[in-house]
Amino acid sequence: MRILCKGFNLYNQLNCPAKCPTVGEFQLTGNCSPGDHFSIAHTYSVLASDTVLKLHCNLAKTQQLDLCNTKISRVTVGDDKLLVLAEDGQLLKVSLKDWSPAPLPKFIGNQDRVKCISSTSKLFMAYSENGLLYTIPEQVDFVNRNIVDMQCGREHCLLLDTDGNVYSFGAGSRGQLGTGQLDDQSSPVLLQALAGIKIAKIAAGGWHSAAISEEGDLYTWGWNSNGQLGLASFEAGKEKTVSVMATPHVVDIDNSSSLNVTQVACGTKHTIALLENNHLYGCGFNKYKQIKSEDREDYNEFTFIRDFSQENVDRILCGPWNSALIVDS
Repeated sequence: MRILCKGFNLYNQLNCPAKCPTVGEFQLTGNCSPGDHFSIAHTYSVLASDTVLKLHCNLAKTQQLDLCNTKISRVTVGDDKLLVLAEDGQLLKVSLKDWSPAPLPKFIGNQDRVKCISSTSKLFMAYSENGLLYTIPEQVDFVNRNIVDMQCGREHCLLLDTDGNVYSFGAGSRGQLGTGQLDDQSSPVLLQALAGIKIAKIAAGGWHSAAISEEGDLYTWGWNSNGQLGLASFEAGKEKTVSVMATPHVVDIDNSSSLNVTQVACGTKHTIALLENNHLYGCGFNKYKQIKSEDREDYNEFTFIRDFSQENVDRILCGPWNSALIVDS
């Protein structure tokens, strides 16, 4: 499978031969296999394959770290370190300064082990097999054995359970929690605005959030500073936007109500979404060409990026100022 990326590339984290600071069109970053994990941070990208980590950063050649007998289950990235979850539940921290792994001090009970991790520059979260949640290493007041996905924004976290319920907690000053209020939440609360709607997928950006229902509807909420919610409207021919949307709102992409949204991903201030026809759309901050190659800083509504109908798109994802896809060649 091929990894295609665009956007911010000052540190050559996209592994482009031209080593240009901005990549306006999707370029091949590398190749991967099913089950591999790829993530983009602000200054680097990492590909985890079996027991090996491959790092692109600082205009250097690819750095490689073999964890030997530690088979990687998941990798999550921060500004200066990344966390590796092994298949046996062991959690390792890898510092970018010396590129060496070290086990995290134990913070979980002996009869439990880490099942899922997620992080950004400020948050490092872990969810256990016994349904416990940790802002590493502190336990959060929350127990739920049915969580199937966890996504971190810069200062908030979303959780999805098997029944399609969404929970949120963390900072809420920009509406990113979706509770209808701008208050912080120290522990996860159920999003009442999505009650009765079975959610299939969730995504968290810097200070905004997104979700896709089982019916293929896209919902966004939170900070809309650069149009990342895609909620622009027009009145008397003039574009109108909201700065904060504190509850989830359904988004109509290109007036294509008959086409379901299948995937969504969020960067710091932008959002990308894939429709069932494999057309990719995006909105929000575009300073680094993470949406389109045009010299335009913001897109306040979802705009067409590229037709991938001839590709089998496995996954879409975002770095802080990047957009990426993993496609089956």
